[in-house]
Amino acid sequence: MSKKIVVVQGSPRKKGNTRDMAAIAMASAKESGAKVMEIDAVDLKFKEPGCLGCQKCQESDKYQCVLNDEVAQQVATLPEYDTIVLSTPIYWWSYPAQLKILIDRMYCLSKFSGPAGYSSALTGKTLAILATGGGGLEDNLSLLESQWQQPALMLGTKFLSCLFPDVPPEPGSLLKDPSAVEKAKDFGRLLAGS
Repeated sequence: MSKKIVVVQGSPRKKGNTRDMAAIAMASAKESGAKVMEIDAVDLKFKEPGCLGCQKCQESDKYQCVLNDEVAQQVATLPEYDTIVLSTPIYWWSYPAQLKILIDRMYCLSKFSGPAGYSSALTGKTLAILATGGGGLEDNLSLLESQWQQPALMLGTKFLSCLFPDVPPEPGSLLKDPSAVEKAKDFGRLLAGS
């Protein structure tokens, strides 16, 4: 059975290096037999910019956000996939705000009570990140990577990452780098087999 993968696009730059590498990885995953969908977090409409901390999702037995806007609707689809990939540049040691809105709303996909302490609709899935940064790995992309890896560990999911450090800011610069293109292709194949 082929893997179902969703790539959550978080880069505000529609023609930037992050989206270029994500497109290559997605094509490679499809060539390897995976079914790949895409959510563009940048374009989603929202009632509130992020999670309100209202805890209503924790009071319900459903894994969904009560705000019921486009962000909540897309978050509700995430458990349908085997693999959830964040495609993001690093902005000020973290995710761009447009992506963080969706990430914060993912709180509704876990329940933090009960005999086990928590349960999640994502347990057993794979969480992955494809990220670009203008600086190096240490104290830069490594911080962003850990922000996705820590929830993966807590929720009992597999974790994969593909990081592109020291990326020039010009759009298309990674497309001119054969090693970056091959790295993205390899990541797509890895996602399809995860």
